[in-house]
Amino acid sequence: MTKPVRRPAEDPRVLFNGTIHSTAEPYAEAMVVENDQIAWLGSDETAARLQEDRMAVHDLQGALVTPPFVGWITEDAVDDVGSAVGLTERLDAAAASGYGTVRLEVRFAAEAMHTEDVAPESLMVACYRRGRDHPVDVYPVVSLQGITDPAGAEGLKPLNILLSLLSDEAALWEESAPGRPVAVGLKYTEVAGNLIGVRTWMAEESRQLLLDVSDADPAAVVEDIVATGEQLRQLRLSPGPATPTVLMNFDSADRGHWEALLNTGVHVVARRQVHMATALSVGVPVSVAPVEGENPWGLVSAHAQAAEDAVSVRAAFNAQSRGAFRSLPERQSPGGQLNPGGSAAYVVWEADALGVQSPNETVAAWSTDTRARTPLLPYLEGDDLPRWKMTALAGVEWAASSAVAE
Repeated sequence: MTKPVRRPAEDPRVLFNGTIHSTAEPYAEAMVVENDQIAWLGSDETAARLQEDRMAVHDLQGALVTPPFVGWITEDAVDDVGSAVGLTERLDAAAASGYGTVRLEVRFAAEAMHTEDVAPESLMVACYRRGRDHPVDVYPVVSLQGITDPAGAEGLKPLNILLSLLSDEAALWEESAPGRPVAVGLKYTEVAGNLIGVRTWMAEESRQLLLDVSDADPAAVVEDIVATGEQLRQLRLSPGPATPTVLMNFDSADRGHWEALLNTGVHVVARRQVHMATALSVGVPVSVAPVEGENPWGLVSAHAQAAEDAVSVRAAFNAQSRGAFRSLPERQSPGGQLNPGGSAAYVVWEADALGVQSPNETVAAWSTDTRARTPLLPYLEGDDLPRWKMTALAGVEWAASSAVAE
């Protein structure tokens, strides 16, 4: 694929002759954007009457328009924590893959924190300077790797130092990016010996905790989360809905594990295929953030075509858009939706066929009853995935060659 072109988005503009994925207007074919907001959704016929000379007019040529996905960027910290130019290119690449929001996880060695002289500017390069002005919304995560003996006197000292640094230095980021506070990531296996201490500190600091449970026993994770959750309730320190504790890559084939998590307030974020049907049927919030550089429809397709525990394309799509947005800390407005009055953040896709596809179906199920009001999504079969054409975010567009014709 040729390098996408980044350019200012025309405003106001009308897009027509496509399919707009909107829960408010499920059969919309056209969209009017003005002042970086969705001003109207509806039919091509009405769009033709609404057109004005001042509007740019774009023919979608039958393409699908969806909300952006939520992605993830990870790197290990070095002395200068990389270059701002490098991050800009990676965020541009994320936008050109259909992502509008990303978690930016920068990993620090816990050993370095013991010196108590970790350069605050290195944290700010990671969390503030490198993402503050990009149209892709960046949610920073600072992760500590290599914590040992968490129950000992010195065990959690690296976390204490990190929280102090964030308290002093993250204000610049959080003042310029309200609703996108810095979260903290830890490996469950490194802090399980004092998980209540970790969760207490995080609650007192009102910071979101992301626990990587990739290599942990699901039964042990569930037991610890339930037990520490009850202790936090007794202390009146339970994480609020604005900063839910996140279990990274939690998965289990045991329905009982998911049922035990239901009332704990935790969210599960997966970077891989999980038992999504079981989780969603129980009611545990589960979202998905694909590996950087992947077509986001790949994991949607994997969950919809899973041999076991498959879900509908709609459920898998929502897990990577609306569901993923809800796992973010202190989000200021609803994300993952295209509705009148909302932000004009959207992605244009070329798809071979659209429908309402249930798990493991060989034929899409089409509803002709307008009361069903189910917006269409790509029909996914095999390895044939929708192809990206354009992304619009915060008054900027990334477009492939001839993505949208005038």
